[in-house]
Amino acid sequence: MLLTRIKLENFKKFEELEREFGPGINVVKGPFNEIGKSTLLDGIVVALFENPRSTRKGLEEYMTWGSGHKYKTAIEFEAEGGKYLLEKDFDMKTVRLAGVDTDREWNTSREVAEKLRELLGTDSRALFLSTSCIRQDKVSEISSGEKEIGESLEEIVTGGAEETVASQVIDKLARQINDLTRGLERPAKSPGKVAQLTGQVNSLQHELAQIRGEVAGVERYKVELVETSDRLGQVELKLGQAKTLLEKNKRLKEIEEKIGKLEKDYDNIDERIRDIESLQKQFQEAGLALQAIEGFDDMQRVLESETRLHELEAERKNANADLPKRRSELEIAREHLKMNRLLEVLASKRSLILGVVVSAAGFLGMALNTASLAAGIIGLIFLIGVMWVRNSATQQKTQISDLQDRIGQMEEALKEVEDKERETLYQVNCGSVEEFRQKEKRHAELVEQKNAFQNQLVGKRGRQTLEQVEQQRQNTVRMLAVERERLTGDLKNTRLSPEEYVRHENEVKSLEYEKERLERGKMKCEVGIEGARFDVEDQTQREEELDSLRNDLNREQKRVKVYELVRDFVSEARTETLVSATDLLQAEIQRNFEIFTNDKYSRVRVDKGSMDFGIYSEEKGDWARPDELSGGVVDEFYLACRLALTRVIYGETQPPLILDDPFTNFDEPRLAGTLEFLSKLSKEHQIIIFTLGKAYDSVADRVIELA
Repeated sequence: MLLTRIKLENFKKFEELEREFGPGINVVKGPFNEIGKSTLLDGIVVALFENPRSTRKGLEEYMTWGSGHKYKTAIEFEAEGGKYLLEKDFDMKTVRLAGVDTDREWNTSREVAEKLRELLGTDSRALFLSTSCIRQDKVSEISSGEKEIGESLEEIVTGGAEETVASQVIDKLARQINDLTRGLERPAKSPGKVAQLTGQVNSLQHELAQIRGEVAGVERYKVELVETSDRLGQVELKLGQAKTLLEKNKRLKEIEEKIGKLEKDYDNIDERIRDIESLQKQFQEAGLALQAIEGFDDMQRVLESETRLHELEAERKNANADLPKRRSELEIAREHLKMNRLLEVLASKRSLILGVVVSAAGFLGMALNTASLAAGIIGLIFLIGVMWVRNSATQQKTQISDLQDRIGQMEEALKEVEDKERETLYQVNCGSVEEFRQKEKRHAELVEQKNAFQNQLVGKRGRQTLEQVEQQRQNTVRMLAVERERLTGDLKNTRLSPEEYVRHENEVKSLEYEKERLERGKMKCEVGIEGARFDVEDQTQREEELDSLRNDLNREQKRVKVYELVRDFVSEARTETLVSATDLLQAEIQRNFEIFTNDKYSRVRVDKGSMDFGIYSEEKGDWARPDELSGGVVDEFYLACRLALTRVIYGETQPPLILDDPFTNFDEPRLAGTLEFLSKLSKEHQIIIFTLGKAYDSVADRVIELA
């Protein structure tokens, strides 16, 4: 069968839509979701299978929103060498199938369905949606058409010669059996004959048993009532005594446990108080020791003194490091001056005067021609030498004087440092730096001890004061006195050992159980005596009615057994008949599935007479149901299954394959193999693929756009 054109009017979102199809692979696509692909697919299904006169719920949803008229469909197709036009008007409730090449027409729903079954291979919407029409999210849903699939396979085996197939006979027998047995397994509003009779027999049997029991048991109840009453009185007496003894022991145990707990609490509180007092004493002692360190009462002053002492110590170190060096330089300068005694003589004032006199006399003699030039020059040279020596001696003396001044300044600075140090130490009542360091160390140790005692006190007291803890101890003493007063001599005299207590507990339980049993027995006897409603005549009448009902029930049960035997015989014969068709279907599924999974799965099985499938998994080493495998494998299997059913059931009619993008879970290698398979299959079947993208354009013989 080949679809060539479809036309929809007032169908969901389309006021009017017309599209043409061709042989091979037709790809129907749109640029985004809700463009109308699903609506067009629904239109094809409605155009082929829905009855315009049907009142089936759900047909109204195909109407265009806001339209006052129902929809119309028209579909053209080719089959068995002829061209046909199928028109349906759901507003006028009319249907018309016409042969385009002939004058033949079919104008009733029954005639159209019979002709469509001949041309398409089926007039069943469920069978079509379970085989050759595959929606994206319903690839694995073939169970909805299981009944139609079974009947179709049965017709294939029998050649379609029988007007009524075995499955229909089985269904009719099943309905008759169900009508007779309805209400046996679960309640029903209208139970069948067998269920009615069974209920009546059971009810009458129950009533008769009650009558017999009441008639035969009244005297037995009277005797039993006397015996039970006597035994109950004895048990109640013993039970009261045992309970009293246990109650006293329980009270004794509770008081002693409370006393023990209070004594333990008292010991803990007492120890806590001693710890608090000890810590307070140590805390106070540490405080007194801190106060005893003279000069350390002001920590700000101590810190300032510490800083000042460090600074003075640094100054002393610098002076002490430079002073020996300067003293050494002074000593060297003095040694140099002592070594040049002659220079000291030449540098005297006498030598200077002598040089001036000699030089002046020489030059004056030259002027008077009384002395020579040499005497003047010698005098001048001597004068120059005296001046040089005098200058050198002056420099050495100046150096010595400078060094002496500097040494004096440094010694004065050291003395000033010592004065400042004494002044600083005086502020903290210390005679030396060493004493300051010892006091500082002792002060830090005492502060640390005091803080530790303080923290321990906080931990011991918590948020309570010592007075509050003492009050808690006194309260505990008072509660102890109260509990000890409750511990009377009477309670002590009833003391039981642990073994005796357990034995008495078990005895109480046993007596309580015996009491309850006797009370129930007594009540049973009283009720049995007081509630007797029937006599021997009532018993005889019910027995006669029961015999009559049992005869009727046996007759109806035999009829059910006959129907079940016939049904089982026909079902067994049908199953044997379907074996060959199932084998053919299994081989076809296996061939398709092997192609779709790139030879990973090569073994499948189909249970005879049902739609139960199995796949052999090499990874598991066992057979598995399709839904136990991955989502992609499930889609691949059911696609293989649907195509196999289409091939086996429809045979030569070759209906179009409508695929609503069922390959979303296929990986690329398997999708490529599947598309290659569909390309070959399109030589026999027209294929219509609905999709969003361009994945199938490469294999399409015709691309149909939905704008």
